[in-house]
Amino acid sequence: MLAVKQEPETADFWGWFEDNEALLAELAVKLNDMTMDELEPVLDELALEIHDVDDRLFAELDVAQDGSPVLLITAEGDREALLAARDLVEFAPECKGWVFKALREREQLSDHLALPGGGEVDIREAVFVLEVHEGKAEIAIGLDDWDDERAEDYSLAAENLVEMALGEADYSAGVSGVMALPLKDLAEEADPWPLKALTSEFDNQLGA
Repeated sequence: MLAVKQEPETADFWGWFEDNEALLAELAVKLNDMTMDELEPVLDELALEIHDVDDRLFAELDVAQDGSPVLLITAEGDREALLAARDLVEFAPECKGWVFKALREREQLSDHLALPGGGEVDIREAVFVLEVHEGKAEIAIGLDDWDDERAEDYSLAAENLVEMALGEADYSAGVSGVMALPLKDLAEEADPWPLKALTSEFDNQLGA
């Protein structure tokens, strides 16, 4: 099998990462306890370094359940950049204790959904309708907890919810649109499913 060639920009990024991995590991583990003044200089440099590889890519620091620092390379929903994110992680060095991930994975949804601008809504009674057109899903989320004045916030939150449920790759490749509306309105127009069935229904209809 032919070896995949590592581009100079990729080598430069991982070289920079290895030079700074101790500092980045400290940030990842203590992220929630640090101020923006402490975080911003390093995060800005991390963003600059990864944009030198591909300006469609972004990096996020996190911590795994076992306490290991995590570097996530995400394409932020850009379908054309999914492969670039995977390629970059393929060349990650052996850094003891680190976990390297490409693209956000599917997450278990909680009972509440955070709204842009503050606040949250209860999604335990939320429902959905999924329709496939030209190989992509259009998804409507019906929410029992609704405020007409924040309709745009609800739709943005619904997009985030669907991406969390499906994971970045499936969301980018298989979803053409997401909207939120009052549960009663959606129920009047269609026969919705409980939100907990969203992932399985998506996989069933899109063959994921």
